[in-house]
Amino acid sequence: MRAFLRDVWKVAHGGKVSLLAEDLKRLKERRDRFLKIVAKKGVVYGFNTGLGKLAERRLGEEDLDRFQYDTLRTHATSTGSPLPIPYVRAAMFLRMKHLLRGASGVRPVVVERLGHLLNLGITPRVPERGSVGASGDLSPNAHVALTLIGEGWVFLKDGREVPSIVAHRMFSLEPLRIVPREALALINGYTFSLAVALLNVYRFESLLKLYHEIFPMVWFAVRGRKDPFKPEAVEIMGDRFVLDVARQVWKRIRDLPDGARIQDPYSIRTYPQVMGSAHRTVSWASKALVELASGVSDNPVLIGEDVVSTGNFHGQTIAQVCDALSISMATLIGFSDRRLAFMLSSESGLPPMLSSEPGLNSGLMMLQVATAALFAESKMLATPLSFQSSPTSAGQEDWVPMSFVAALRLGKLNDLLTEVLAAELLATYVAFNLTGKVPASISKHYENLKARMPQYRTNLHLAELWEVAKEYVRQYSE
Repeated sequence: MRAFLRDVWKVAHGGKVSLLAEDLKRLKERRDRFLKIVAKKGVVYGFNTGLGKLAERRLGEEDLDRFQYDTLRTHATSTGSPLPIPYVRAAMFLRMKHLLRGASGVRPVVVERLGHLLNLGITPRVPERGSVGASGDLSPNAHVALTLIGEGWVFLKDGREVPSIVAHRMFSLEPLRIVPREALALINGYTFSLAVALLNVYRFESLLKLYHEIFPMVWFAVRGRKDPFKPEAVEIMGDRFVLDVARQVWKRIRDLPDGARIQDPYSIRTYPQVMGSAHRTVSWASKALVELASGVSDNPVLIGEDVVSTGNFHGQTIAQVCDALSISMATLIGFSDRRLAFMLSSESGLPPMLSSEPGLNSGLMMLQVATAALFAESKMLATPLSFQSSPTSAGQEDWVPMSFVAALRLGKLNDLLTEVLAAELLATYVAFNLTGKVPASISKHYENLKARMPQYRTNLHLAELWEVAKEYVRQYSE
């Protein structure tokens, strides 16, 4: 699963794609079969009927070509700031993969053109708001599809924003002529929701790894107790994810001196239990999202010798996966904030507020104030969205999953986690500077951060130090 996530990440950040001749040949064969079945059935949704609540309207043969263009122009209604380019590229890549399965009945040239734009570094400008995740991500997908026909706006590899038709001329491309069935096939899928979720679960996994490596530094700085991490003690709980976390921590701390407190606060003592829950969630979420990426999100679809209308565009699974991930992210943000607060307290055994001159200098007091504010924001963002349905299409789409909104907030939560984790890392850096030697088993990130920190001066702003730590965490996770 990690390998596939990495592939999506690479394409999202500028990697190229390739298509196999045999896949394109199979795609043409399935397109031909699709047309034969349509001719036999007479009426097929989205081919010669209206869409959504207008599905009962039969279209004449003479209207089918115009219907393709009208569909794109009336569905590209997203608003707001442009989505990050990696989100759009990942969505284009996944749409390619789904169309390439041959169930949508499109010509090979449609998939080839998507791949060509990716390889040229031409990225459609897609506004961030406007999808509820059913029927798929209609509006953001429509903004992408518009650029294939020479309409809308795109970003070039050098960052310039130009009309799509200008980009076509710059690269000697003819706008794609889309034919019946292809407009709906390009827009009727949850691939934007899925792309954003996949990129953010990949990033979250990277942050979890760093989170896990920073914790032993905190544990040593506050002279924590070792007993809660003894694998034989944790094993009887019966949770394999919790046990795995305990074993990893134990490997780093088993040879370090034990603390003197009878019990540590929960943010230290129950670290295996809380982090184990996060690992379980990520494992389940990654598996679910990768499974969806290998399937087909569209309607109608070619099945054997029939064209079947389904609900395979519905992003309910993605929305609920994103809800679970957001709860885990908010939990770890709060968990980190609690450890930072403990490090600054008198119970930690460290200098008050981690100040070199308590009273004269407030140390890291306001750093924890900031993380408390970030935690408050994360709790709002973690509010479940998968049951926040707001019916659309005159009630035809009477249950929508809000999967795109649910996926987008993962990016914001990853940003908050990055900042809070950087604050905790900075606190351990300051603590070790004040108290002395760092054991080799937990010193890697301290030494790495030390090499990046500006030379100490009396008027150095705390925000400058935090920014260095943030950049370190960002580079590690991306």
